[in-house]
Amino acid sequence: MNEMVRRFLRQRFSSAGVVVALAALVLFTAPQLASSGGRSGLETATLPLLILAAGCVSRDASSGALQMILCRPLSRADYLLGRYVGILAGFAAFLAAACALAVLFSRALLPAIGRPPAPIAFAGLGTQALAAFLGATASAAMILFFSTFLPGYGDVLAFILLAPLTALPEVAGQVLHAPWLHEAGPILRRNLLPSLDWGAVLRGHDAFGEATGRWALALVAALAAALVVFSRREFAYGHD
Repeated sequence: MNEMVRRFLRQRFSSAGVVVALAALVLFTAPQLASSGGRSGLETATLPLLILAAGCVSRDASSGALQMILCRPLSRADYLLGRYVGILAGFAAFLAAACALAVLFSRALLPAIGRPPAPIAFAGLGTQALAAFLGATASAAMILFFSTFLPGYGDVLAFILLAPLTALPEVAGQVLHAPWLHEAGPILRRNLLPSLDWGAVLRGHDAFGEATGRWALALVAALAAALVVFSRREFAYGHD
């Protein structure tokens, strides 16, 4: 699996477009972290995750690389888990770079231009980064699932459209005057896209509550579904 993680990271960070996009996001995020003292600024960290996860399986399948990889003594579960861990490793590198640059910005750049340095709350910065990472785990698993059967960058598109699509039962319930259908939308969103205040959880508030259970269930279910779909697919050689 370690080889698959390294291969994924080489693929992503050998792409000039990916590196430039992530570097731009780091430069955009770091000043916000610095100005808030490390207490906020990572709320929009979904975009780098989407950049890293886009086409995580489908690109290999369409190019023919996946077929060559699976000819080796490597299980499909190892390949899939390697892609998942690779996404999270790349995202962790983004968070580390943003936090390091925020500290540098606060301690060195601001004094260099004659402005008083903004004090960084390192505990708050670490908590926020860890919260962003944990929040990304379920999202990455869902994108991985979509990538096992959708071509190209359809995995990211499906993930983006998932929230609007889960609102359709509510609309249908209002139009058809069906209360059960109206209630189906929020239930789908809570279970497919669980919302969790990781900052509060990391501070020990309701760490084993219902929301945490929904997050764990969504994560495990997405990874299990990805493995089931991926293990049953037949891959022809691609021409990408």
